[in-house]
Amino acid sequence: MSEYVFLGILLLAALYLFWSQRLRPDVTAFLVMLALIVPWPHPGGEWRGVLTYEQGFSGFGSAAVLMIASMFIMGSAMVQTGAAEVLGLGALRRVAGREWSLQMAVLTLATVMSMFINDTTVVVILLPLLLNLCREFNLPPSRYLLLAAYGALMGGQWTLIGTRSNILLSDFLRQRTDAGIGFFDFTPNAAAVFLVAAAFVFFIGRHWLPAHEPEQGPEAVTRFLTEIVVAEGSSAVGRKIRELDLFRNRQLRIVAVIRDGRRQVRSAPLAAGDMILIRGTADQIGRFVKSSDFEVQEQTKLTRAFLAKVDLVTVEAMVSPSSYFVGATLEDIALSDRYGVTVLGMERRGHWLTERLTETRLMHGDALLLLGSADDVERLGRSRDLILLQEHAFPAVGQAKALILLGLMAGVIVLSVGGLMAAAISIPLAAALAILFGCISVRSAYAAIDWPTLVILGGMIPFGIALEESGAASAIATLAVQHPSASGATPIVFLAALLLAAVVLTQMIENAAVAIIVAPIAFQVAELADLDAKAVMIPLAVCISAGFATPVAHEATILVMGPGEYRFKHYLLLGGVLAIITWLVTLIVTPLVWPLAG
Repeated sequence: MSEYVFLGILLLAALYLFWSQRLRPDVTAFLVMLALIVPWPHPGGEWRGVLTYEQGFSGFGSAAVLMIASMFIMGSAMVQTGAAEVLGLGALRRVAGREWSLQMAVLTLATVMSMFINDTTVVVILLPLLLNLCREFNLPPSRYLLLAAYGALMGGQWTLIGTRSNILLSDFLRQRTDAGIGFFDFTPNAAAVFLVAAAFVFFIGRHWLPAHEPEQGPEAVTRFLTEIVVAEGSSAVGRKIRELDLFRNRQLRIVAVIRDGRRQVRSAPLAAGDMILIRGTADQIGRFVKSSDFEVQEQTKLTRAFLAKVDLVTVEAMVSPSSYFVGATLEDIALSDRYGVTVLGMERRGHWLTERLTETRLMHGDALLLLGSADDVERLGRSRDLILLQEHAFPAVGQAKALILLGLMAGVIVLSVGGLMAAAISIPLAAALAILFGCISVRSAYAAIDWPTLVILGGMIPFGIALEESGAASAIATLAVQHPSASGATPIVFLAALLLAAVVLTQMIENAAVAIIVAPIAFQVAELADLDAKAVMIPLAVCISAGFATPVAHEATILVMGPGEYRFKHYLLLGGVLAIITWLVTLIVTPLVWPLAG
């Protein structure tokens, strides 16, 4: 089997696994890397991999990976210091009186924030704020959340640090031409895309957003809570909860023990008349509860008054994209043991799941409805694995630290734009100084890094190397440029084809992987068609960040799917038009800003 065929099969397998999520994306990327270095028989009987192991492992040592890790730290520090608030989060409340003004404010604010903060982090910041704003003003979240995700994606197109695909393409170009892409070189294309897209959203697109109220979590799963009362003369009297067969049953979850209107500790012996609140239907409970020991009561209504009386609160928490809970079951992560909270239900892509919860494997973007004490919820809010879908204040570290951090970000821009220091140096330096100045602790810095994303990058970068080393990228480019149908084609035709391929691919897999796959081919096409490589890479980066048309294209679009109760059609309709706008506007603007001729 030739290396071309092997790489083609490997690419198709990787694309399928990325799209279907049958394996975690980081696992898929790591397997791709291993497949490239494992020896296999080549023509002539030689046993070797497509790459040497040094080449295979080189992705983890690339400047792009270190820069992206540093940007995760800087983004988290901006949230924790309150520097993100300086960018204008408070402005949303002032324009909430009119739908169109709030919609455009959300789109614009997300775009501005995402120029300097990781796009996923921007959505994590805005999501609880918008949900609380919608509750406060009685607004449907579905009219706003998708615009926050789209704004975050568009903002990433503007600057070198806006999104990881920009950093990857700049580093790729620097390694081959000794000149990367400048900090604001992306801005003319991105600004044109934003202006046209914002105009479309204002006049047409915003009317396509659904206006339904989201299904309220507590009401949706209340029917799965049942009270049982310890009967007089019950064999359970004097025993602890942990000693009951009821406690060991995997289909049921004991939420609380209530005596005389007060919640009891679970280690306390039971008494006659104690009420036990259980997650499970009356039918399920009836199969496991002896009528002589317990009386099954009416199913409980989770009113605020009832919860406050027994010192309980409900809260929704979303599984974060970088969560270690992804791929695990609720039984594996044992939230009750870790945080003292009980899972009442789980929302996945707009649908509430209440059956077989303990056996369901979690995906990022899943929303869990949790019940626990206020103290338990506060501890949960400090977890990096779950995002509380309510406004959550980080410990205040002082306005001075926020100003220091903003100064460090400004320093990165000045040094990069002025050519005084390469971004590959200034960005990690800024992250290190943020830690030294106390803007973020070392522990928080490690927790801020999206390690699965770094594994994806480290695993897929060697695939881009393999496309070049094997000659596959050159062969594909030669076929495209010298094909009879391309005879007499102008540079703009080749650019249009490359950008269209990028836009289509980025709807299926995350943008960093698209950048790694497409960059070697685009570079070879530029050389063969006598195009300027930089003039090709810049619009390519903008189009790679146009993953608007599907919910699986980016973490930002997945995160808003559940809370906004969006369906695939909502992404396809509005996002599909935005993707086409990105392609067309970029194609028109690029020759006006960057000479295509090499």
